[in-house]
Amino acid sequence: MVTRLLFAPARSRQSAAGGSGIAAGLISLITLGALATPGCEKVPLTAPAGTVITLVVSTNVLPINGSVDLTAVLIENGTTRTGSGTDTTTTGSAGTPVHNGTLVSFTTSLGRIEPAEARTSNGRVTVKLIADGRSGTATVTAFSGAASEALEVSIGAAAAERVSVTATPATVPAGGGTVTIGARVEDASGNALLGVPVNFTTSAGTLAATSAVTNEGGVAAVSLSTTTDATVVASAGGKSSSTSVKLRSRSTITMASPNSTIFVGAPASFTVTPGPGVAMADVSIDFDDGRIQSLGAISSATPVVHFFDSGGVFHVMVRGTDVDGGSATASGDVAVIPWQFAAGSLPTSGTVNTIFSFSVTGISTTVPIDRYEWNFGDGTVKTSSTASVSHGYSTPGVKTIVVTVHPLYGAPKSTSFDVSVIVS
Repeated sequence: MVTRLLFAPARSRQSAAGGSGIAAGLISLITLGALATPGCEKVPLTAPAGTVITLVVSTNVLPINGSVDLTAVLIENGTTRTGSGTDTTTTGSAGTPVHNGTLVSFTTSLGRIEPAEARTSNGRVTVKLIADGRSGTATVTAFSGAASEALEVSIGAAAAERVSVTATPATVPAGGGTVTIGARVEDASGNALLGVPVNFTTSAGTLAATSAVTNEGGVAAVSLSTTTDATVVASAGGKSSSTSVKLRSRSTITMASPNSTIFVGAPASFTVTPGPGVAMADVSIDFDDGRIQSLGAISSATPVVHFFDSGGVFHVMVRGTDVDGGSATASGDVAVIPWQFAAGSLPTSGTVNTIFSFSVTGISTTVPIDRYEWNFGDGTVKTSSTASVSHGYSTPGVKTIVVTVHPLYGAPKSTSFDVSVIVS
């Protein structure tokens, strides 16, 4: 408010006496003006009648601790507005922006607006909607003068349309284990929602947490420890879904042993078969003769052949460790007997230069033989791969033949017999 000073017309010195009254009046006017100034503050400029407010927001979905810019566009004498929220379109030619400095106020039903009041520039103001950790639908209203406009923003779980749940892995070992439960929250368009609180419940086991907030991928994750089958339910914004966690069966293994007596040095055949539930990571067989054979990781019936070097009853055991660290065993007894043989000559006697046929008999065909060593008793030695040889003598006498059989597995065995050589 401007205070105007009133001056009286100039008078002569002769009227100076009367001038004192005029001066007093002038001082009173100035004093009154000074006292009146505080009561004349400027009234805020608001939108005139006929103004149209359009609210524009970049997204109508907000995390529970997120924020988003809100822009209010004020058009004086505006007539064209279409849509709402992020789809609102204002035709600028329908009017003109309100005066710069027009005050616009904002309110929200959830969260807060910063600043709650702002003044226009080129008909626009921008403020921020800030969520306060609660889920719900925020109704934001902008108003100036008689003009107002509102829009809704879904915060947190309020925007959830679908919840999908997975367990990784979907099974736990027979003795129990821990899996990760992931819940993905999406809006109606299938977009991942950030910052949505998700609640978890389980029918068995223990959850590391009963709630979690979705990340940028829309996934909230917790861990579940269980020793039995469990069903986990995840819920957000009234939507829910579930997943199952299964307990794997205990590992098993079987071994088929020879069903008949085995000769020393003969092949003993075994078949090791893991159970269908859990894959075996490492399997070995202890043959009870000082030797252990590793089969490594097996997933199906696996044949194993072993050769025993000595006779006796052997308690053979197979041990398996599965991929979960569980173990399984199977065993069986195997009887192993020494093999026997005989040796002889045809004929058993003959004249000098007679060709004698020597042979070994009685060895089971299951016993693999490496070689036969023949000492003919006349200083001649011969090795053969077959069980028979021929030999003649140039001098008479009783000849003692020694034959030694060398099996592929086990110790060699020897026997002897005589032939008579006479002079013709």
